[in-house]
Amino acid sequence: MKISVIGIEQNELISGKNLAEMGNEVIYVCKDYEHVNNIKKGYYTHSEKEILEKIKRKNSIDFTADLREALDGANMCFISESNKYDVFNILANAKEVGANMSNHTFVVDRSELPINRREQIKETIQSELNKRASNLTFEVISDPRFLRA
Repeated sequence: MKISVIGIEQNELISGKNLAEMGNEVIYVCKDYEHVNNIKKGYYTHSEKEILEKIKRKNSIDFTADLREALDGANMCFISESNKYDVFNILANAKEVGANMSNHTFVVDRSELPINRREQIKETIQSELNKRASNLTFEVISDPRFLRA
């Protein structure tokens, strides 16, 4: 299964590592092109190094700054923000997912917002699909503890 993970903070890295170790293809998305290029060259921050060096080379893991690339063929996409109360970024990520997904996708919201934003996320993605006149389907799962580090 191909899984995209938006973000490369500690929780996202650990979750992606676990998913890769289960045999999934994981691609992390970070909009900072320079950071992505550094990671691909093996230049990690201390916290990234601790996690990424534990991933066995046989596991399929990659990094990109292009969400369209990450969603191409993805079956699942994790959207969450390090700032657990940042609704704007969560909905902005949902909008980009709707604009770029290429097949049926399970969208997992791991944010710890005090109010469940599942319906807002669903409406945001559907709005983008409607703009594309797309018949793609998706499911939104809100579970802040799903593979939480």
